[in-house]
Amino acid sequence: MKMRLFLCTIATLVFSFSPSQAAIVGDFDISGNQRIEDATIVSYMEISKGDDVTPETINAALGKLFETGLFEDVSIQQSGNRLIVEVVENPIINQIAFEGNERVEDTELTSQVRMRERTPFTRARAEADAQSIVELYRRTGRYAAEVEPKIIKLSDNRVNVVFEISEGASTGVKSISFVGNTIYSDNRLQRVVETDESTWWNFLSGTDTYDPDRLEYDRELLRQFYLARGYADFEVVSAVAELSPDRDGFFITFTVSEGEKYTFGDISIKSESNVIPAEAFEKFITSETGTTYNADEVQKTIEDMTFQAGQEGFPFVRIRPSAEKDTENRIIDITYNLEEGPRVYVEKINIEGNVRTLDKVIRREFDIAEGDAYDALEVQKARSRIRALGFFQTVDITTVEGSSEDQAVITVKVEERSTGDLSFGVGFSSSESIAGEVSITERNFLGRGQYVRVGFSASTRRQYYDFRFTEPYFLDRDLSAGFDLYRREIDNQDESSFDERNTGFRPRLNFPLGQDSRLGLFYQISKDEIRDVPEDASVLIKNDEESRVTSAVGYSLSYDKRDDIVLPTTGYKLSLDQTVAGLGGDTQYVQSEVSAIGYIPVYNEDVVFSMELSAGNITSWGDRDVRITDRYFLGGDTFRGFKNSGLGPRDPITRDALGGETYAIARSEVRFPLGLPEEYGVTGGLFADAGTVFSLGDNTYTLNGDTITVDDEAALRVTVGAIVYWNSPFGPVKFNFGQPIIKEDGDQKEFFRFSAGTAF
Repeated sequence: MKMRLFLCTIATLVFSFSPSQAAIVGDFDISGNQRIEDATIVSYMEISKGDDVTPETINAALGKLFETGLFEDVSIQQSGNRLIVEVVENPIINQIAFEGNERVEDTELTSQVRMRERTPFTRARAEADAQSIVELYRRTGRYAAEVEPKIIKLSDNRVNVVFEISEGASTGVKSISFVGNTIYSDNRLQRVVETDESTWWNFLSGTDTYDPDRLEYDRELLRQFYLARGYADFEVVSAVAELSPDRDGFFITFTVSEGEKYTFGDISIKSESNVIPAEAFEKFITSETGTTYNADEVQKTIEDMTFQAGQEGFPFVRIRPSAEKDTENRIIDITYNLEEGPRVYVEKINIEGNVRTLDKVIRREFDIAEGDAYDALEVQKARSRIRALGFFQTVDITTVEGSSEDQAVITVKVEERSTGDLSFGVGFSSSESIAGEVSITERNFLGRGQYVRVGFSASTRRQYYDFRFTEPYFLDRDLSAGFDLYRREIDNQDESSFDERNTGFRPRLNFPLGQDSRLGLFYQISKDEIRDVPEDASVLIKNDEESRVTSAVGYSLSYDKRDDIVLPTTGYKLSLDQTVAGLGGDTQYVQSEVSAIGYIPVYNEDVVFSMELSAGNITSWGDRDVRITDRYFLGGDTFRGFKNSGLGPRDPITRDALGGETYAIARSEVRFPLGLPEEYGVTGGLFADAGTVFSLGDNTYTLNGDTITVDDEAALRVTVGAIVYWNSPFGPVKFNFGQPIIKEDGDQKEFFRFSAGTAF
């Protein structure tokens, strides 16, 4: 309508004036204005009394009046030497409101709209702001959202603007599929990408909604995955997200070209500078000629060399690898070129977009500070670490020239995401029956990056209450500090004729010793009770029926080289744990445990063999024996094929399990697909467990004048069996079928065991 009137006005002017005609303005007649002064309108036109006007100058005046945004319609006509200006003012916005929004707060929506109260209203701005709100909802995974601006007219040419919002359902990911992959299955590649398929049990994860930025990140994850396994020609041809016709979900398809596997050829170092000796960096090359090409190893070598260069006083050295690919023989020669780069320093690090998260939470992920030598590799690593925090929807880092050529300004732009979870869980198992869990977790408490959790879990055998707090950068160092408060109640009546209650406090520290190793330190003080011991229980259990206080210190040392902590396919993990009790309290013992577990892909990464070796010992160093609650019990999940506490020393009269002070176990397992369609989510495995638990501090007691001796000698047990894993619609389910082939009299077998559970 406005444009039509505008064009009609222009046509009238053109008809009234010939191109050569000009008129002198003597005065102005202004009408239709309610709030805007006549002089203000004239000033906007940029025409003054005495000026010569033509159709061109009047046309320009019309445009300038419309550009102010103050007028809905304008017309200009000449009558003699007078210009007659008629205007229709745009209404003034009295109030802006939102209706129908439940997932997004009004304050966040307000930040997306450009219109403000007490400013002129235009339909174009309202439509643009509605689209901005739609884009906001799309960034939160709601592609079905619709926004309609409604106008409520008021007196005095005022309006209320109401954005009516239909949020729609969260637009999840209905399926993730891969085209062109023959070496790795869809199921294996789905574990590589960060995006998850939508299921009702994982909607709190935040990764089962469509996110274009995450899709690009997934492309990079796939590339890194293949390059670390020798497929140097790998390429993600396309990553397409198609919205379903009913707009309730996306179908994501990755088309890949895997290529052939390469091995390392010649590996060398070349220095471009006379002051940088290549020989000093040779020890950092871990790759060997003839082994499978691994881009992660190359990157690790670059990082080690870069660090060493800084230590040697060469902070501006750049290690740039050059790769010569022999496609016929599938060999890659690597040359690490040592170059002396330009001397550029970090002038400033800017943080933008963080409303809730403190600046220091982001800054501490940088290994470089203002004034340090600029290192693009460190900036890239910082971005990965900031993203890994899980606090932000997007993380972008840009670098521009600072106040001079040798200065760089780094800008970090983040978009925050929700970091709190209210989780409800349910589970089933053959040993615990129904189990439930309720927890409240905040991973970025008060924007400080702190972890807080309050939880309660219960089953037919146990109840557990806990409060956890962790500060990941204690004293602004890479030092994790926190504490746990807990109360635990366990029903052991079926196995050992007693109930157990523990109430404790456990402060802890954890810090890295290297890139793959960590050391944890802790102190623990707890009140440990053995309760409700029946009259017919073992005398050795009755002797322990009391409340004791345990005061202990300990450490946990780990070295982890696994490729994935959830479902590893290659690598290994070593750990050593020791606890010393007796710094006060009523118990005195030294407890030590060691374990080593390794993973090897047999055929491809869908068939994985694992072997675990573990052993432990607890020894009293005071005047009291080790209590039953501190001993080791094997069976159930810890030794398949036997019931909970189903093997080891047992009272020969009451048949109560007494546990042992020493154990050793070897577990082996191979996991593989069963040939069923991958969408069923069913895989299988075979296992063999071998081990023993033995030794009591006091294995005799007197009953009715007779001396009773408990057999606590080491005796080997061996179990073989099969496993079925099912990624079911209500959560992961595991079925164990185990058969002991070497056992002792009195051991309690368990052929079938299952468990299922989820958080929702």
